[in-house]
Amino acid sequence: MVKKKSAASSAQRRNDAWAEHRKWLARAEEVACSPISKGGSPHPSVRVGAVLVDARGREISSAANRFAEGVDRRRPERYKDGSKSLWINCAEQLALMQALRRGKKIDGARLYVTLEPCAVCAGMIGELKVSEVYVPVDSMRRYAKLKSKWKDSIEVGLIKLAEAGARLIAIDTHKSSRKK
Repeated sequence: MVKKKSAASSAQRRNDAWAEHRKWLARAEEVACSPISKGGSPHPSVRVGAVLVDARGREISSAANRFAEGVDRRRPERYKDGSKSLWINCAEQLALMQALRRGKKIDGARLYVTLEPCAVCAGMIGELKVSEVYVPVDSMRRYAKLKSKWKDSIEVGLIKLAEAGARLIAIDTHKSSRKK
């Protein structure tokens, strides 16, 4: 009887952990879809959000892909195809920089992102020793309109994460924990 209870409580803890990851991915989605005036993404088709969570499960920082502070986002030429990526910073970069500027400890932190990191962000993640990156299992499908250069960059990013020892964990955000 004790073994069954122990196995059941182990399964419950596992379900709770998945619920926690889904919660943070939902928060990253919320950040990405926030109004531009509140830090949301100005990108017309690819809105990415990132949330950095400390080892105790508290939010350290969050950001959407957007223009850097002080850069004029109202200039239409900055949204032209081929130049948006030169003007808009990645959500992961902004969330990590925000945490560092605030002097937050990121040892043992987890990063939740609505899309797999590009090569540059994966490099930053590796350099900062973030050990786990969580993404929705269907993120690439949701961003089907990504240009091939970004898909290639994500492929390189996945290799960088793996070689740096950062685990990429895909979470099914549509599942809810089942109660028995």
